[in-house]
Amino acid sequence: MQYLTFIALACTSLTHVAAAAQSTVLDEASAAERTPAKVIAISHYQQCKKNTDTCSENIEIIEVTGQRPNPISVSSQGVYTLDRKMLRDYRFGNGNLNDVLGVLPGVQYGETAYAADQVSNIKPSEVSLAGTQGNATGYLIDGLSNNSNLNNDSANFDKNLAQDVSGHTQAVFLNLDLIDHLEVYDSNIPAKYGNFTGGLVKAETRKAGDKLQFGINYRQTSDDWVEYHKLYAPDFSGDNELNSAIFNKRDLSTYIATPLTDKLGFIGQFQYTQSQESLQQLGQTRLQQQTNYNGLVKLDYAATANDDFSFSFLFAPYKGDYFDVNAKNSDYNIEGGGNNASLTWQADRSWAYIKTQLGYSDSRNSKNTSSIRYAWLNIPGKDWGNIDGSITSLEGGFGDIEKRQQTVSLKQDFELASKTWLGAYSNLSFGYELAQQNSVFDRLEDAIVYNGAIVSPQIDCAGYALDCIETRLYQSVADIEAKLGHALDLSNPDDFLIYQNNFATTGQYFQYRQITPKSTASVKLNQLSAYVENEFEWQNYSLNLGVRYDYNDFLKNHNFAPRLRGSVSVFNDQGKIVLGANRYYADDSISYKLNQAMQPSYTEVRAIYQQQPQQWQAQLSNRGYRYVYSDLKTPFSDELSAAYRHQLLGGTLELKWLYREQQDAVNRVKGTNDVGEATLFGANSGSSRYQRYTLSWMATYNNQHVEFNVSHATNTTSREQFDGEPRSFNGDGDAFLDFSYDDNELVFLRSDHYDIAGSTNKANYYLVTRHDMELEKQDFNRPVIANLSWGGQWDNWTLSAYARYNGGQDAIYATGKTQSIKEASNICDGCAPNRREYPVYRIEKRPAFWLLNTSVKYTVAVANNYQITLSFEAENILNKRTYQISPYNTGIELGRRFWLGANINY
Repeated sequence: MQYLTFIALACTSLTHVAAAAQSTVLDEASAAERTPAKVIAISHYQQCKKNTDTCSENIEIIEVTGQRPNPISVSSQGVYTLDRKMLRDYRFGNGNLNDVLGVLPGVQYGETAYAADQVSNIKPSEVSLAGTQGNATGYLIDGLSNNSNLNNDSANFDKNLAQDVSGHTQAVFLNLDLIDHLEVYDSNIPAKYGNFTGGLVKAETRKAGDKLQFGINYRQTSDDWVEYHKLYAPDFSGDNELNSAIFNKRDLSTYIATPLTDKLGFIGQFQYTQSQESLQQLGQTRLQQQTNYNGLVKLDYAATANDDFSFSFLFAPYKGDYFDVNAKNSDYNIEGGGNNASLTWQADRSWAYIKTQLGYSDSRNSKNTSSIRYAWLNIPGKDWGNIDGSITSLEGGFGDIEKRQQTVSLKQDFELASKTWLGAYSNLSFGYELAQQNSVFDRLEDAIVYNGAIVSPQIDCAGYALDCIETRLYQSVADIEAKLGHALDLSNPDDFLIYQNNFATTGQYFQYRQITPKSTASVKLNQLSAYVENEFEWQNYSLNLGVRYDYNDFLKNHNFAPRLRGSVSVFNDQGKIVLGANRYYADDSISYKLNQAMQPSYTEVRAIYQQQPQQWQAQLSNRGYRYVYSDLKTPFSDELSAAYRHQLLGGTLELKWLYREQQDAVNRVKGTNDVGEATLFGANSGSSRYQRYTLSWMATYNNQHVEFNVSHATNTTSREQFDGEPRSFNGDGDAFLDFSYDDNELVFLRSDHYDIAGSTNKANYYLVTRHDMELEKQDFNRPVIANLSWGGQWDNWTLSAYARYNGGQDAIYATGKTQSIKEASNICDGCAPNRREYPVYRIEKRPAFWLLNTSVKYTVAVANNYQITLSFEAENILNKRTYQISPYNTGIELGRRFWLGANINY
């Protein structure tokens, strides 16, 4: 086994005693988890020099031995800890917090994690820690929640949302440069933490040391350092061959940490990331740009040996300028991120350790774009859809939206001094939190979506210039016939081709549009949480009994979540058996309340009279729907876990079984309210099950560390949680929508069936809601994930490598195409049979793949305590495919890519 030796010098000097006590206060809770058990090996006294100012008596020298810590927990908690060294070693790509979580067992990334645009994207990928969607994971920064309720799950598929703004589970994107250590929980989470049904990620930011430190770091990548896999569909025509993106991404950060007085420390950090990328939009090359800022100011004041105050302010906005690659005049920009501030008092008293924190956070998401969206038919005059083979030509945007979330919180945690009870040590902790959250959804203008264009060569637009175009010929028929010397004979193939190519534009118009009115929805939510937990330790046994209470004034449910975990040490403390049974309640109430306050869309139609469109009028069976959430239970997740840990080869071997059962998940029931409006009523019929088996081994040695894990997981969602078929069929087999969904809420999901010989293929198109498509994706979690990571340091060299295996899975691919449906009934008198276009997504089998990332750093000391570090980072160094492009699509996948950097530290 690998051991550390700690030497403590005990002296009667009060100055040293006070400093030691102050050090203990700073991070007692986290230190208890990270520090392994230690055993006093030697204790003896040594004569102290009497002429020193800090010593007046003998010094006791104590040698303590203990195993080197590795990420696997030494307690009964299901937590993994990544220290600052590991965060530096496994920093690849943007350096976001989520980017490093993949080295841990069972972590699954979202569908976009390996997409080609990730090389230029600044926003981190969503992660799942226990089979849930990304927004079920809890995030804390210095104890303050970093979860955003402004996020929308549909953003995993589309950034350009019709009724919302693309957001993220995290309110701000914290860069690894700002983090001291991460604690990641996937099971047996203490009662102190709640308001999530997945896992928990705790980030503690850096603190100032006892001497001046400062540094500056610069990293860069560009298209010259990236290789792409260009993939073409079987029916690719050969025209418009794929061009690799032209881009560059820069990351600049700087920090300063210094003691201002003997009791006051200061740390300031700033990080700036910018990305510029050229993309093909309808055959033209255009530039997209994204920026992200991270600024941190932190003050620590040791008022006494037992009282420590800290203030931190984090400022982290981001902005992206985008366009829809398949739509004309579709530019849009998204601004998000925000800031948070906290004031914390940590007090160490003889009877308890007390932590009090006052927090404030403010996050925003906004979108600025055109307010009109068209789905023209791909015919002359509106034929840019030819580039991607679509039957439609898309144009425009979905209107301006602003969203904001503000939270004020106060919480206190108490850890009472250890007591002895019936021969066992008892450690009691309890606490509470009060929070008020305000959320606003502001649609700044009416948004109009035109769908279901009608071809009409004889249409007379009569002044409707925006949503109607008339037929226009290059030459009149008389002129053509004069040149030919005979009348056009359309039965003659040559004459027909001349006639067909003479259309500059073919007349078409819209008879149907959906309008989302300008409106503002504002809600307020008050929350109360409290917990109590007691740990009993007796000989080789430990038992934690806890319960957490949560209440909010919207659902008004009194939620009690039991937390139970225990462990027993075996084989002379070389092994440990850990068992747990826990419940976690969700925190979606503010989203439900905000949805309920929003205004629905409505539909307008118009008839054609004597080849002229008439005035728009409200459709009798109006579109759009409201949300109603009443008498709902709070969704929760019940967890059972079992683990065995054994000290092996200087590290820790862990076998873990984790089972999660989600209950009372909120599903949507179609109906009407008292005034006849289409309404989605919230119900608690949904459920899901997740099970995972994991084998892990992690070790830390003198100058290197290694981590290995492999997981097998299954995830199933009950059919009750799905919206189901949105259409009804009459006796003739004709379909009509049976609910007033927004047009942009519906998509086609294509599934293909092949015969044994593979010579024929039957394509099935299923019309589903985006809500259901997201649930389908959750069922597609990769069954097998494996990771092998390593880092080491020799003299001036620091090396690391990280290999990840992603098992095969069913996946949903966006095709960029549309499919139409016709409704069985006319939408108005004088209207043609209505047809609408919806985007098509495709279910395909995604093969297994594995990726290897490496990092090399070289540090050299220069004059006056300065150090310069040169870095080289490589992702997917073996240039493997990631299978982000369907076998039937044309597109680009990311291959090998590099980052270069330089760092100066003092």
